Amino acid sequence: MSEENTSLLWDAIIHSTAGILALVAGGLMYSYTWALVLFSGLMILSAVSAIIISWRDDAWVPGHFLAILPVIGVVGGLLAVPYAFTFAYACLWLAFIHFIYRGYVKIQEAKADGDAS
Repeated sequence: MSEENTSLLWDAIIHSTAGILALVAGGLMYSYTWALVLFSGLMILSAVSAIIISWRDDAWVPGHFLAILPVIGVVGGLLAVPYAFTFAYACLWLAFIHFIYRGYVKIQEAKADGDAS
């Protein structure tokens, strides 16, 4: 594996780990104030890593711009906009569900291509 591929792998691991941990921290932020800080930091880390991955791979698609909505919610929450953190958390769940769905579709396409061969 080349150095570039290893770097890309770490970017993806950082991005996905931050996103999944943000889902957990977001659920806890309604009960614990420390979770709100953790959620905000993880969302910013996830967004920065997504931008780096997309920029490096020249993989911008319209959905990437929609994926920035949770970060806008976090910024709004830090500026004391009511319900902004809830908006960010809901958008994060939508992005996660979309990610799972896209993975499922890719698997089904791969199976169909394998059957067609």
